[in-house]
Amino acid sequence: MAPDKFLGPDWLLDTKEAVRLYRDFAVPFRSQVGILDTHTHHNLRQIVENRPFPNIWRAEVLEDRKEYANNDHYIIQLAAKLPGFSQAFARDPQVSDFEKWMALSRVFPGLEGNHVHQWLHLNLRRLFGIHLCLDEKTGERIWDLTSKKFRRKEMLPQAILKRARARVIFTTDDPIDDLEYHAKAEKVAGIRFIPTFRPDAYANIFSDSWRPNVDRLLAKTGKEASLQGLLDALQERHDFFARRGARASDHGLLEPYGLEVSGRRAGEIFAAAYGRKKKFALRSPETKEFISFLMHRFCKMNGERGMVTQIHYGAYRNANPYLFEKWGPDVGGDIAFDRVNSVENITPLLSRFFDGSDPRQSHLVLYPMNQNFAQVNIMLERAFPNVHAGFPWWHNDTPYVMEHYLLHTAGASLLTSSGGPVCDGRKILSEESRFEVFDRVICRAVGKLVADGQISRTGGVRLIKALMYENQAKLFRL
Repeated sequence: MAPDKFLGPDWLLDTKEAVRLYRDFAVPFRSQVGILDTHTHHNLRQIVENRPFPNIWRAEVLEDRKEYANNDHYIIQLAAKLPGFSQAFARDPQVSDFEKWMALSRVFPGLEGNHVHQWLHLNLRRLFGIHLCLDEKTGERIWDLTSKKFRRKEMLPQAILKRARARVIFTTDDPIDDLEYHAKAEKVAGIRFIPTFRPDAYANIFSDSWRPNVDRLLAKTGKEASLQGLLDALQERHDFFARRGARASDHGLLEPYGLEVSGRRAGEIFAAAYGRKKKFALRSPETKEFISFLMHRFCKMNGERGMVTQIHYGAYRNANPYLFEKWGPDVGGDIAFDRVNSVENITPLLSRFFDGSDPRQSHLVLYPMNQNFAQVNIMLERAFPNVHAGFPWWHNDTPYVMEHYLLHTAGASLLTSSGGPVCDGRKILSEESRFEVFDRVICRAVGKLVADGQISRTGGVRLIKALMYENQAKLFRL
């Protein structure tokens, strides 16, 4: 019987050229330069305080302690589709972590074929040296083995990131954040933690939480309750982030809004929403106009500071009201939106800030939640020199979609212009595994181009280095 190839030495490497690129160039190059991860949701307090993980459930799936709260909603969302596991069970405080892990173990074979199944097993192999496949027979054994390993110093959060060769980690931060743990993180040797300015809470005028969020921002900065007060408060906080080393702002938008809107019009919309004279819907003209107005301001701020603008768009948030009402956002109730007008919405913004007319212009990276829109991003990238098509993200960072993106980009634009891979992770244990997948898929795609004679071997090496590290280092000035 042929040996099982699951996560074997050459997994994902389907040509001799891919194997050669990965073994001879990608592995030593990653060891040399480390990881630049320009979009994560890691809990920086957990990293700074560097306390042992309690167990494998909290380390890999769901940590509900307020100070370290984070969850891998990928795992819970998929496991909840199978009999014997549910969102309610995973989040029930009356159920022990061990019981939750065992319930996950029983259904986990049903996830095989999905990249979530691969990631968890990569973590078990790379970090714990465990080559068992998680199921109802092995769940308790894996629990015991990992519990013993978590007591060792090499399994503390900082040690795990250093093992992964993390060099730069971007966090995602509310403008109101004082960045206390970024200051403390300066003592973490060998890793640079950089804040990212994420102002969605103050732009999403359709949300019931918009006014309370604006009030908190205004109170913190001492600004008046007006559009100008909001703009002054955001500018003050943006300046603060820039002084603390921020290299980017990040914006989660339904559509990539960027229309030209006057200050007078934006002021009217602000007054109506803030005074609760009118409730604006998610896709109302007023919502589009108000967010567009702010996006022009944010891009202006970024241009003045040499910061990159990141737009992650196309996510329809909280589509499952049961999940949102029971446990809040970011628990697996978001879906890819199917009606996004990228071109008409965003070209006014691109023409103003990213047309390549001034060498001092900053850059924009576009990440679509619906991968069907990647072609549009690539065309925008070609038309506007300072725009970059972002690496597949969220539900799209699967080997198949990433390979398709890379091969498509190679022919339709430039791989040397790609924004590069981002972990988008919430779990520290996932950093090394996800970048291993990125590196292998990059070598898989570039290896095909070499094997087909479309690029030279020297060009193949050049491209994997650009995609793994150099593109991001240049783009984010790292």
